Amino acid sequence: MYDQQPIRFHPQGPIWRDFHTRFGSALPTANREWLLDSTSLTQRLIKTSKQNFSVQVLRQQWGNATLSEYDLLESSPRLRCLIREVLLLGHQQPWVYARSVIPVSSLTGELRHLRHLDNRPLGQLLFNTPGMQRSPFQIARIPTTDLPLYATSQINVGKENPILWGRRSRFVIYNKPLLVGEVFLPAFQP
Repeated sequence: MYDQQPIRFHPQGPIWRDFHTRFGSALPTANREWLLDSTSLTQRLIKTSKQNFSVQVLRQQWGNATLSEYDLLESSPRLRCLIREVLLLGHQQPWVYARSVIPVSSLTGELRHLRHLDNRPLGQLLFNTPGMQRSPFQIARIPTTDLPLYATSQINVGKENPILWGRRSRFVIYNKPLLVGEVFLPAFQP
């Protein structure tokens, strides 16, 4: 069962679904706990790696989100966004590919410092902000071929093209939305 359309025919990328309406028992047991945990993924990875955790910034630039990202953000499809893509590493191994989409309108006032995160994890900032709200997760099955080449060049997938599990959700802090998507990579073995 595939929840994906080939990228060459449907360039919008993965088909994200609300967990409760789509996946149920289809989620592998080992991944379920990680995909559906609403606490800070960063904190869990730091603990799991016994403090041997780091963030590798792959790319951070102004651009356009995908249509489904604009929908989740409840934003105009013409609004420019800061798009940040990173690998979350445990024991120097790429465990998670993360993509954050922050509309330019959210990067004002108390959030203007998000433009300069460098290699600091966004998750720590989000979960340490009073009044932060998070939407329910959307889940997708993602072929590694749907990840950007600059991300997959860092990942050892062997000869196969594994289907990965990802999640994303909308955060609202100081009444400003941003989106965080996370894909669990083959090197991550919970």
